[in-house]
Amino acid sequence: MVRETNPDVGRTRVFDAVNEHLKSLREGLTEPVRIGEEALAEQLGVSRTPVREALIRLDGMGMVRLRPGRGALLMPVTDAEYLEWLQIREHLEGLATREAALNASGRDVEQLRAIFAPFQAPSGRSGERGDRGRDREGDEAYAEANVLFHKEIMRLSGNGLLARIWESFGHRQTSARRQVIARLQRRDQSLNDHLEIIEAIHRRDPDAAESLARAHVRAILDAVKQSLEPSHSFS
Repeated sequence: MVRETNPDVGRTRVFDAVNEHLKSLREGLTEPVRIGEEALAEQLGVSRTPVREALIRLDGMGMVRLRPGRGALLMPVTDAEYLEWLQIREHLEGLATREAALNASGRDVEQLRAIFAPFQAPSGRSGERGDRGRDREGDEAYAEANVLFHKEIMRLSGNGLLARIWESFGHRQTSARRQVIARLQRRDQSLNDHLEIIEAIHRRDPDAAESLARAHVRAILDAVKQSLEPSHSFS
């Protein structure tokens, strides 16, 4: 429940709560879904007025579409929006990874390594998964690890504004909806990319860390663009 105290603070808290709730609902969304203002207000334990104000703001951000007299529609992420996000993400994560290489402690590096430890072969390198195949459960687990890794990089950047900008684009919901790594069969390459980035951070090499991070996102962008060409399927 969101408690309203100071009006401005209350509105901000309600907006944050509505935003996070709708972002979670947006994961995997392929068609518009109606959002009931009254039901949402009841769920959050607040009046309808701040919920309506939050939906108006989110309409301006493109997350929902308000229909006079008929409520709001939660809109899925389009292919064009996802491509635009990847273009922005290359710059954000390049900067964040550069700063992380300057800030990360040895313990931070070990925590980054631990994120991907379950997905590595006994040799310590990513390898062929053999009989395991590209099972759905494994891909979903890796997708969660991927989100956690990038979130940690943002934290290690030490730049709160950068982290908030990155989070505002809804990295979790865009990644979850598209399931890019699984769809484009990039799991092994993604793991190798992440391990190389971690090693650059460990060496405290900001130039290499930034270059590797940008190349990682750029490769995803190129692969998604190719998959959207008429001769390929992204379904």
